Amino acid sequence: MDVQKIIELFRLKGCNVRRFNFINAVELFKISEPHYIIYTSSEDIGEHYKSFIEDIIFALNLTHHMCIPHYKFLRAHNNKVQMELLRELYEFPDLDLFASQFIATEKDIENVKFQFPQVIKGHTGALSKNVFKVNSLQELKKSFNKVASTLNLYQLFRGKLRQIKHGKNYRPEETKIGKMVCQNFLPGINYDWKVLVFYDQLFVLKRENRKNDFRASGSGLFSFTKDIPREILDFSLSIRKRLHIPNLSLDIAIFEGRPVVFEFQALYFGTKTLENSNFHFIKDDLNWHVKEDIADLEEIYVSSVVNFIIQEVESTVHK
Repeated sequence: MDVQKIIELFRLKGCNVRRFNFINAVELFKISEPHYIIYTSSEDIGEHYKSFIEDIIFALNLTHHMCIPHYKFLRAHNNKVQMELLRELYEFPDLDLFASQFIATEKDIENVKFQFPQVIKGHTGALSKNVFKVNSLQELKKSFNKVASTLNLYQLFRGKLRQIKHGKNYRPEETKIGKMVCQNFLPGINYDWKVLVFYDQLFVLKRENRKNDFRASGSGLFSFTKDIPREILDFSLSIRKRLHIPNLSLDIAIFEGRPVVFEFQALYFGTKTLENSNFHFIKDDLNWHVKEDIADLEEIYVSSVVNFIIQEVESTVHK
């Protein structure tokens, strides 16, 4: 997005805006007046810079300032384990269908009971990377090995020396570690919707599954349609409110008449669904309406943040 344009739009709405780089964000510790802090994430290789961003935002979240979104959603960005834990924390209505379980080592696999088929998700990866359907314990172990990290030779050698030194009292490190989410496979879903929620405005893209595959993400089989089940629109907006955030990206489908969320992100998500659409959905008190227009990304983003602060944050503070 055009950051300078965003700053100007905030100022047009009466906001006093100051811009900080992450490297000098610690200056905010010295500012006594509470501020709202909006920020973004990163998907750098190795996530070293993302880790740096997490350090900064975590610290700012401990101050009198308010980070939007909260640090926990930054932690969940590109981290499917944290994302699923937030689903549990916020008690999503689809918890019973997925029955998510979490593993990180080969020993964990032996200590968990699975009902096959399962969908296995490595903690990181976009476009369905590191997402597998498995039909047996053997296939699960094979998928785990694809995403797990193996100890290097130095760590293995050090472990052997410690084993010799401490004998039977030494518990060696796991040789493979790969945190993953294991979920029930939901059959019969041939497509899903990518839904971007900007406060009360929804942009929706229908995505067909890949050929002979259960995954829609990354299929390239996209279409814009106004024929969206109301349950999808209502559920998407309700999840945004449940998480108490201004913006949200959802991968969502209908299973046995119920909306289910495959994945969600609260920041640093793709915006092509908004940029390529000629219409979007907005709700009044009772009904959804289609608004025909080509939306401006920066304007929609700024409007969503300002509405969130005024109507949800400020109203809570003054109660």
